[in-house]
Amino acid sequence: MKLYVDFSNLEAAVSKMGSSRVEFVIKQNYVPRDPIDIQLGDGFEVDFADIQFETGLASYEGRQVLLYIKDHHYGNKYEQAIENGKSGNRYHVADCSKLEEMRKKGRLERYVVTNKLDGIFKISRGANEYREAQEGETKLQICQFCLDAINYQGFKNISRGPKRQSFVATFDLTDFFDTYSSFFKFMPSGIADNQTESYSDDWQQVSNKVKEKYLYVCQQCGVDLKSNKRLLQTHHKNGVKADNTDLNLTALCADCHRKQPLHTHMFVPHKDTQLINHLRQEQGLNSKENWRDIYQLADPGIFGVIDMLESYQLPMPEVGLEIVNALHEVVSELELAWPIKKVGVAVDKESRAKS
Repeated sequence: MKLYVDFSNLEAAVSKMGSSRVEFVIKQNYVPRDPIDIQLGDGFEVDFADIQFETGLASYEGRQVLLYIKDHHYGNKYEQAIENGKSGNRYHVADCSKLEEMRKKGRLERYVVTNKLDGIFKISRGANEYREAQEGETKLQICQFCLDAINYQGFKNISRGPKRQSFVATFDLTDFFDTYSSFFKFMPSGIADNQTESYSDDWQQVSNKVKEKYLYVCQQCGVDLKSNKRLLQTHHKNGVKADNTDLNLTALCADCHRKQPLHTHMFVPHKDTQLINHLRQEQGLNSKENWRDIYQLADPGIFGVIDMLESYQLPMPEVGLEIVNALHEVVSELELAWPIKKVGVAVDKESRAKS
């Protein structure tokens, strides 16, 4: 729909001030949203059988989601939850022991799925002979059993009590979804919206010059990406995207780039991480001397697994071990592996089956 606005009075006023007319163009950055993303933003009930936990995390239609019980009908639970979300039902992000308990009780049909990232949830209470139905919003808390199940940010190692309570109280859904974004086909719009900060108009030219300057080699891990230039990115060291001075710009592979401070919002498809690790192996760059090297090489989505392995003082694994068939074709890739023990960690069912 076109809009026609009469600016003649404004132009006359500008003319009196001695200014001349300047042509301008309003840039439109509208990105159509899939209907399912709109639905997930609002939250809706689905058959629990349609929720997938292939990676241990809850997903729906290729999207990472969380689920919770909307109905708060016991006693004064609704009023208490509205006043303080800590008193409400917890929301779930992973296949935890609490969900297993709910499976056994047959209560899973009461769950709502959403990928809303602000932590504010719609809750309700049904009507009875004494009161009318009610609905409101409150800030619910994350299920601690979920955090335990995936050992998010080393949660298993946090002693019970005030420290865990503090962790839960300050839990950030956007950071959580960012961490595991590479395991999913689509990103929640909330994460995508965080990546819209503008670069300078000549950014593409500036970026290309930086990559050429460093011969398409990552300045952190050293991987040569001449044959896969799309995997090399230009990084602002001070985080200011408008600062394109030489000292502030360097070239990093997509994996190293997203691991920089305040860069967890970057979406790097899991296949790209695997390709970078493949190239590191080919170029003899997958060496490890300590657990810090393991973290540097691995996908952030399995940091919780690595933390547990380190805490149990297990042998350091290989990162990104490729599984080949009799024809020496790569058929799968394990995130972590102990080749001698023939034990490995895979992200999805397909990788596990081929391994």
